[in-house]
Amino acid sequence: MIHSVTSNDDDLILDVDHVWKIYCRNLKRSLRYGVQDLGREILGKGRDRTQSQLRPGEFCAVKDAHFQVRSGECVGMLGPNGAGKSSMLKMINGLIKPDSGSITIRGSIGAMIELGTGFNPVLSGRENIYINGSILGISKSEIDAKFEEVVEFAELGHVIDSPIMTYSSGMKMRLGFSIGANLRPKLLLIDEVLAVGDVGFRMKCFAHLRKLVEDGVCIILVTHAVGMLNRVATRSIVFDRGSVIHDGDLETGCVVYEETMGASDRVGSKGTPQAQSSTTGLSIGSVEVVDDHGNANKEFETGQDVVIRVEVKSERAAADLNLIAALWSPVHGRIASMSTASQNVTFDAGVDSSVMVTLKFKNLPLLLGAYHFNLSLYGPVSTEFHHRVLGIGNFRIVGPPTCSLGRGINGIVKLDHQWEIE
Repeated sequence: MIHSVTSNDDDLILDVDHVWKIYCRNLKRSLRYGVQDLGREILGKGRDRTQSQLRPGEFCAVKDAHFQVRSGECVGMLGPNGAGKSSMLKMINGLIKPDSGSITIRGSIGAMIELGTGFNPVLSGRENIYINGSILGISKSEIDAKFEEVVEFAELGHVIDSPIMTYSSGMKMRLGFSIGANLRPKLLLIDEVLAVGDVGFRMKCFAHLRKLVEDGVCIILVTHAVGMLNRVATRSIVFDRGSVIHDGDLETGCVVYEETMGASDRVGSKGTPQAQSSTTGLSIGSVEVVDDHGNANKEFETGQDVVIRVEVKSERAAADLNLIAALWSPVHGRIASMSTASQNVTFDAGVDSSVMVTLKFKNLPLLLGAYHFNLSLYGPVSTEFHHRVLGIGNFRIVGPPTCSLGRGINGIVKLDHQWEIE
């Protein structure tokens, strides 16, 4: 159920209460189920369905999602493709109904989803501002009061009375963003539109969003551009396979999101690291991430020492073995690759034995994110391949916070540097 109310809690704008959304992948079945569900609603039996009532071909796009958003909060909604973000956003926006649970909204909603696609191409920019404003539930008098502000922000005063069909795609996106941001609904939904216009216009958009948050507007921002989120968001909600797996501070949420992004690459169908079978009797065994005191750890801060301990198992004797470790980020790809041979370190293995190989990183300069290793075992020459394991030894860098506002450190690594004024 979706409804708007006047709440006793004046700060509470959005209350998502144990919401489920179920879809069917088969078109014919989906149409038949739709007719059945409509009949149940007409008979007053409701739509209260969860995972336990799935019919053949159905799956849960959103599973038991519950969270609240208050006035003056900007929440980054994160998750890989198919995680349930768009379905959640559509339910909040009233485009589709939840199958179970309720969504309560206090105040008006504005949505920036696929900016410019809702414009009438034969009407002018001026006429489209009024049409889009009325769709958002804004009265004509309110639009009149904000009209010049909308046009000035979009920087389109010279073409505002020209048909939208004569606008470039960038101009339409700027106008769409300006309408949604300047008509000031209580709840603003933004879906993948952080790349609006050129750099200067993007900076103006972020500054305006921060001003809206300061004025008490509630913003939910769906994006894959996690590096831009800390320009405006202070909290994150992470979806994975339909479920909310994190609801809290932004930095931790970004790291959790990166882990979910790389999960399908890092592990196999049973949740174990992907490993090629070894036919040579030599293989990579256990891998452990520890701190500089030898204690197992998965979370570190930038500049801490990180140690990777790799067990190499052997069923037969072998000499001059070489281990290659590639450090990966699920978002940025391969960060670096290093081998024992690069430091003239090789090792031997005996029959039915194991060797522990240690890789130490002093003052690791990585910034916030999730990371893992791809490990390969070779003989004395590169053509003598023994074994490879992907997505193992995963760990997080959880602090300190970065800043993408041009007043701090941001990116993948923290470089040792010194500023000077001459």
